[in-house]
Amino acid sequence: MSKKNLITAVLLVGTFIVLLVATFFLPEKIPFHFDANGDAGWYASKYFILLLTPVPYLIYHQFTHKKK
Repeated sequence: MSKKNLITAVLLVGTFIVLLVATFFLPEKIPFHFDANGDAGWYASKYFILLLTPVPYLIYHQFTHKKK
């Protein structure tokens, strides 16, 4: 495993562990979208964040590991 891949893997796993621990302290519903007045328009479950965490890392991986 190259150094670049190792750093990426450590960041992904570390972020996921921190988020997993923090999930227990979050409220059940988290506002995700606010309108111009500052009112929350869309709420999601706190577990929805766990699904979104790997998305930026997967996008990063796709752009940095293109087949030549």
